[in-house]
Amino acid sequence: MADPARVVKFYDMLKYIHEPTKVIIDVRNPDEFKDGNIPTSRNIPVGVIRDALSMTEEVFMKTYLNEKPLASTEIIFYCKSGKRATMAMEHALELGYSKSKVYIGSYDDWSTH
Repeated sequence: MADPARVVKFYDMLKYIHEPTKVIIDVRNPDEFKDGNIPTSRNIPVGVIRDALSMTEEVFMKTYLNEKPLASTEIIFYCKSGKRATMAMEHALELGYSKSKVYIGSYDDWSTH
């Protein structure tokens, strides 16, 4: 279970999609991402999140066509229901991304609103 201080809800996400300083990462598989996603989110599957966040800025940019988040960046992870997103957040925290959070309701919650 995620630390309540690291959990965001639907109404938080409505604000975050308009805040360019926040990075929203969908950790589902690319085919799930293509079927629907939260606006402004980037797709980095949970199976590669640790490797992705360990890349140099240059390699990250070439791979994901976005700037690599700084360790001080607030990153919000989501998936379908929250399990994979929680795992991704834990990996990010282990790598020093101290402001990592999880949208616990994830895409299931988002798609019902």
